[in-house]
Amino acid sequence: MQNPIPYGDLLPAIREASAKEMLYYNNGYDVQIKSDETPVTSADLASNRILVDALQKLYPEIPVVSEEFDKPNPEVLRNAFFLVDPLDGTSDFISGRKEFTVNVALVERGKVVLGIVAVPALNELFYGYRDRAFCTSLSDVELGNVKELHLSGRYRPFMPGRKPRVLVSVSHAEPQTEDHLRKIAGEEIPVGSSLKFLRIADGFADYYPRAVSLHEWDIAAGHGVLKAAGGNVYRFGTENEVEYGQKDFVCPPFEAY
Repeated sequence: MQNPIPYGDLLPAIREASAKEMLYYNNGYDVQIKSDETPVTSADLASNRILVDALQKLYPEIPVVSEEFDKPNPEVLRNAFFLVDPLDGTSDFISGRKEFTVNVALVERGKVVLGIVAVPALNELFYGYRDRAFCTSLSDVELGNVKELHLSGRYRPFMPGRKPRVLVSVSHAEPQTEDHLRKIAGEEIPVGSSLKFLRIADGFADYYPRAVSLHEWDIAAGHGVLKAAGGNVYRFGTENEVEYGQKDFVCPPFEAY
């Protein structure tokens, strides 16, 4: 993997945000409850400032949509925009688990084309742009030890004769998804946050279904990595790729594989 890579100038901000989150993770932080009754920590907000400031400085012509900002009308984002989730897996973070992530995605005309995801507590960095995806250690500043990700013999839901390794949420269980999981009858593996998309991209698991809606920033960067590795994220029960910039930035139920 050669440097510079497309949008590789964002990696220093990704590393800075990751280091800031680890500082809070190891030394303590404040927790507030947002209007939607979900938690936000001082680590979320500090990471958000780092990432949004870097995006606005490096790419001032591209709007930024972040979980922790007021949201623009999607109608103004028809060409391209960044989607940021500065700390996905806040519940994992608060619980002391290591499966929280730093996420930046680029969307062009509704389709994700770039995903950068860091896993600070596991020292992992994933990068996917269009049709190439890579992983390395987050601390490898020179990108000297990089593995290219490429899925072959990709799983499809209900493939005969194959028991899939199915990823399930650590913190959130929904009856609709659990009903679907019983039909799949796979080996269920609990994994937190957007790390689930990465564990399909790196071959650890096969399938991640979610039969209820999420916000777009929760999945866009992981989707970008998985898509670049040869997988994709589809509207539940279809082979139509999930698109972004929808009303209220809510994505529909989906299946990732």
